[in-house]
Amino acid sequence: MNRTTSIALAAILVVATVAVPFAAASVTSSGGAQSETDADDDTESIEPGAQFAATVGVQNTELEGNVSERAFGVRIANAESNETKAAVIAAQFNETDRRLTELEDRLEELNESREAGEISEGRYRAEVATTVAEMRSLERRADAAETAAAGVPEDVLADRGVDVESIRMLRDRAGELGGPETAAVARSIVDDDRSSGEPNERGNGPQGDERGGQP
Repeated sequence: MNRTTSIALAAILVVATVAVPFAAASVTSSGGAQSETDADDDTESIEPGAQFAATVGVQNTELEGNVSERAFGVRIANAESNETKAAVIAAQFNETDRRLTELEDRLEELNESREAGEISEGRYRAEVATTVAEMRSLERRADAAETAAAGVPEDVLADRGVDVESIRMLRDRAGELGGPETAAVARSIVDDDRSSGEPNERGNGPQGDERGGQP
């Protein structure tokens, strides 16, 4: 009986001696594969700090845009003549056009810096998200200007160097948001329909009318 027991114990020890290294190797291999996967995920993901910066930047941009839109509405409401309205509309148009050009140049610079490896992916996406949010704000401003211009005689607008068609073209230009790829980048870091990068949907605008402009 003792000899049988000794033989059984010896057999168990042999099996254990062989099995443990294989088990350890399996765990190490599995853990290594998981680590590689996690590393890949971390490489592709955006740093929390960058996402936070983008979210704050977008919110600030939207707040400033709302203030500007309301100020324009007040100036139009207080205008006592078509000539005064035309002056307000022209000022809005020129400022929107100037700022949109700056943002388009900024997007180009960001894309060049990204391709050259001069900025991190997180910083690139954060700045793109903020830029796209401001372009959406400019689209709404141009939309409000178009709505206001519809009630002013064409010749009065022409005296100020603007017309409804040029304002509409500016609105559409802002609505392009730097192209679909740029819009997708903005969506990827700021999960918010208001800054998703999709063109402003007529009929679903923040102000309620069919173009998203003034009520």
